[in-house]
Amino acid sequence: LAKLPEARAVTVEAASNLAYKTPELRAKPGEKLALTFVNPDVVPHNWVLVKPGALARVGELANRLVADPDAFVRHYVPESDDVLAWTSVAEPGATQTIHFTAPSAPGRYPFLCTFPGHWMVMNGELVVEAPAD
Repeated sequence: LAKLPEARAVTVEAASNLAYKTPELRAKPGEKLALTFVNPDVVPHNWVLVKPGALARVGELANRLVADPDAFVRHYVPESDDVLAWTSVAEPGATQTIHFTAPSAPGRYPFLCTFPGHWMVMNGELVVEAPAD
């Protein structure tokens, strides 16, 4: 994805127990973000942002990818309209940076690792805050 000028840098780091060290991010509606995903763990992980209410739906699709020979090429990101932004799979010790625009509608947008079997415990939320009046 292209770099966005004036993007605010945010970092999400994987923890060693199938979790994110950063379980919550906050953004303004439509804010440009440069998200760096750091994986110090011993297994591969990714970071996938989905629509509100779509965590389990996308997670179940991700679990089915274990049998898909093309899953690795797609970085274990399910083909779904619920997926808003994602990093490639970061191998142990790797870092990935993506640029994206936060959703324009305020709400709680789940994020998860879609490597099969990880999402049930490895998830968090991007909170898009309503502008203050």
